[in-house]
Amino acid sequence: MHNFNMHRSSPPVSKLLRFRSPILSPILASVMAVAMQCGNLGRADELPASADQFARSVLDHEVEAQAQDNALWSYRERKQDNGEGKLLYVYQTSRGEIDRLVELGGRPLTPTQVQAEDQRIEKLISRPAELRQRQKKQHEDAEQARNLLRMFPDAFCFQYDGMQASLVRLKFTPNPKFDPPDHAAQVFHHMTGTMLLDPQQKRLAAIDGKLTSEVKFFGGIFGHLDKGGIFTVRQEEVSPRLWEVTAMHVHMNGKALLFKTIAVQEDETYSDFRCVPSDTTLPEAAAFLKQDSHDPSQTQAKN
Repeated sequence: MHNFNMHRSSPPVSKLLRFRSPILSPILASVMAVAMQCGNLGRADELPASADQFARSVLDHEVEAQAQDNALWSYRERKQDNGEGKLLYVYQTSRGEIDRLVELGGRPLTPTQVQAEDQRIEKLISRPAELRQRQKKQHEDAEQARNLLRMFPDAFCFQYDGMQASLVRLKFTPNPKFDPPDHAAQVFHHMTGTMLLDPQQKRLAAIDGKLTSEVKFFGGIFGHLDKGGIFTVRQEEVSPRLWEVTAMHVHMNGKALLFKTIAVQEDETYSDFRCVPSDTTLPEAAAFLKQDSHDPSQTQAKN
């Protein structure tokens, strides 16, 4: 999340990026302290009268929590790529992230495909500079997603829209007074949607947005996005006080410079998050991924 990625692997993101939360006790303690200092709004009757004020409070804390989130995870990623389903196992380390393709089109890889994955991963970990570049790009994507999220309280007007279990639902519509600072933020003037917010931990649990009109960049000279495009991001608490993106769906179409067609169709889910020790090496990560891919219980548990 990917330019609404709050993660990701993506990300998803962060994808939004996707890229993430504390596992060492000193870092965990700092995140816990931030969460406790932000109050404990647990009931609907304790919410601020102003939905705008509530949204700003939660989203400001969401951005801060993401920025302090340095945890490393292994997890499962299911995605649609050119209409074909894929299952990947992903392992994050302090030196970069490695993924391994495990299923293609709902079927386990053939011996030839397994060998190709072995060779691809071996080649990848032998090029630390390439991994560092990928890691840098992931961090940049995650920061861009946070910058967009920082603008949300100014870019939209919010209304309370009831409760969904323990989560507060808000509707959002464009704020006509908002002056977009860049092309990405320009999209906000053409978007409406809903949010689900956790009032106790002050975290964003879900966001659904839809383009209600065509988005033209520089009057259409540099392209446009079609009306009706949608995006959905889901976050969950995958470990106490630690939240990660668990689903992302983006369906948008349009035209880019020189009439190139834009067709962003992403459907990704992330599951089975497990904390990774911060001193894990890239060869160890590759070995863990290979071991998991040969464990039938890992794949069967996700089907």
